[in-house]
Amino acid sequence: MFLRLVATAAALLCLLRVNNALENGLGIVPPMGWNSWNAFHCDVDELKVKLAVEVMLGNGLVQLGYNYMNLDDCWMSPNRTSDGRYQADPDKFPSGIPALVKEVHKAGMKFGLYTSAGTKTCQKLPGSLDNEEIDAETFAAWGVDYLKYDNCYGNGIPSIDRYPKMRNALNATGRDIFFSLCQWGVEDSWQWAPAVGNTWRTTGDIQPNWRSIRSNFWESQKHIHRAGKGSWLDPDMLEVGNGALTTVESRSHFSLWCLAKAPLLLGMDLDQSLTDGVLNIITNTNLIQINQDPTSPPARCFQGNCTGTADDWSVFVTTSQKSTIVMIINWSDDTLALPSMMGQTWGVVPTLDEEVLVVDLWTNENLGTFDFEELKKVPIPTLVSHDCRVYQLKTVPKTKKKIPSLTEAISID
Repeated sequence: MFLRLVATAAALLCLLRVNNALENGLGIVPPMGWNSWNAFHCDVDELKVKLAVEVMLGNGLVQLGYNYMNLDDCWMSPNRTSDGRYQADPDKFPSGIPALVKEVHKAGMKFGLYTSAGTKTCQKLPGSLDNEEIDAETFAAWGVDYLKYDNCYGNGIPSIDRYPKMRNALNATGRDIFFSLCQWGVEDSWQWAPAVGNTWRTTGDIQPNWRSIRSNFWESQKHIHRAGKGSWLDPDMLEVGNGALTTVESRSHFSLWCLAKAPLLLGMDLDQSLTDGVLNIITNTNLIQINQDPTSPPARCFQGNCTGTADDWSVFVTTSQKSTIVMIINWSDDTLALPSMMGQTWGVVPTLDEEVLVVDLWTNENLGTFDFEELKKVPIPTLVSHDCRVYQLKTVPKTKKKIPSLTEAISID
């Protein structure tokens, strides 16, 4: 048995990579983990990182794949060493970065650091411009596994001249270091970034509100056909657990990032904001499996508002594990009562001997089976503001319905 993918097959042809991905053997699937910036900005230190590791281990997040522990800006001293190397801020990280890296590795996680492709970081600390080789060597010697490379203080030098230098320097170390471009999607980076970074930012910084989440998602969608193994689009980190996002908005935010094959980098204060509700969202294994399925392409918009310019609804479709995945989302501030939809337009066309099993991937509820005719009118529940539904549709052999005997037919009458 297999899915009859009609519209989906046509869409997948459009997903053929335009640019080659960075060939360093990393980024087969999008990265998962935690980053310090959204929760702490510059108020980060050694104890906060160790606590984050402890919380992630204690709540099973590492086992689910959240294995990068990424330290953002403000970890470094304002001054380099006498031989020009980075050193940690001694007040914030008294044990030093190498010792912290060892603890993170001991916990079964990978360690990430931050710097900028400029003379300074965004917080005006030493950047890596013209120090790419010595900095890459330092990161490798420390055991760093991931580098987020920002775009501040570039001195007017085009990004295309700055970012490949660090890519080359990292590759020359011989250590596997995931290269994350935080270039903000400017200077037509879509033309060259896929061959430079394992992920590449398509947007400015995200904020913990629905307007920002929506804006970053749609901006990133413009380049969805360029995403794939080795080089994923990055609409910025997750804001689940931050700001005034409602549970509904957080669930939709997580769904969008999972189906878009975006990095799943948590950004909340794990010690204070990891409520049961937040944990329930970020541990949805159904959606994580789609995000981490190396055979699953980023979801494409199939119906409704596919430009991001209207307060309306959209339908996104992808495939995973021989199933079709469908997300229906209400972008508007109002409750929407949507009409039934034709499942065949999502690329699912069962034969006469098949029917389609539909499962809600948030509730795990089996919504029933639909034959070819029934699939023409799939009922869609009312969606409150900013809410979504994510369904798995899978073709299965049609169940033979029992024909009642004459006696049973009479007794039924």
